[in-house]
Amino acid sequence: MSFGSTWDWIRHLANPIPRHLAAMGYARGLRQLDSRGRRCRLAWRPHVERSRALMLEAADRCARNRKAVVIGSGPLFDIPVAELSRRFREVVLVDILHLRQVRSAVRRYPNVRLRCADVTGVVEEVHAMAQRGRRLALPERKPDFFPGEDADLVVSANILSQLPLAPVRYATRKKNGPAPWWVKAFSRRLVVDHLDWLASLAGNVCLISDLERLYCDGEDVVCRDGSLRGVDLPEGGRRWLWDLAPKPELDPRYDVRHVVAGYAQFPKRVWLERKRPGNTRDDLELSDGTKRPVFEQARHKDQTPP
Repeated sequence: MSFGSTWDWIRHLANPIPRHLAAMGYARGLRQLDSRGRRCRLAWRPHVERSRALMLEAADRCARNRKAVVIGSGPLFDIPVAELSRRFREVVLVDILHLRQVRSAVRRYPNVRLRCADVTGVVEEVHAMAQRGRRLALPERKPDFFPGEDADLVVSANILSQLPLAPVRYATRKKNGPAPWWVKAFSRRLVVDHLDWLASLAGNVCLISDLERLYCDGEDVVCRDGSLRGVDLPEGGRRWLWDLAPKPELDPRYDVRHVVAGYAQFPKRVWLERKRPGNTRDDLELSDGTKRPVFEQARHKDQTPP
């Protein structure tokens, strides 16, 4: 075991989490993200600076400065906690779990609090279903995220494409896992539900999400995978590249980059008034080779291109 892996494990022991989250890989994923962010700090810097600047621009657009809520706060690399703390009366950082170092970091800000929440509303149910070994469709219900909370700013921070990953990976590796067509529909639904929820909020919404994963040989793109399961975001906003994993971080041959979209003011009405495509089994499966699926199966996060 490497020194880095040993240190990750020590941090894990110091930060116990619910069993179902550990079993589904959330703790491991968050530790890996934290470690990768430290190793790739210089490569990540432009993305981190753009993300922080966009969040502060979104804060400037708020009519009031009572409460800011950040969804997907993670290890806080790209979250301007100090600046948000100064601008808002209350700041709530939301993730499915929080690392111990995050809890320590926010103690200096008396108006910043952490909240552990599953913003999909399906994680525990997927875990229970897989444990029972039942051949059931994955759950499909929209969660009631934060009832009664009136935030002036809500930030969805690089979490949109990640929402389906852990539930799908856990469910599909279990006996009697869901059919591939339903995995596609389920993954798309989580993305759409999150955007629907953001668009329903009264306050300003800042959205930052990756759109594509690129495998690059120098400046040449040798492979690209969509991140949002065929869901198209509204026009506008800003686009930039995130050097997620310079080789050999994820692949010995290729640099891995993300195409990122950022909105300081997500166009909620445009999203809600869009034409909604069907989400039926026929829409998701190829029949005679002439019907295009709603979206292409996303490549596994750590899988390398052919």
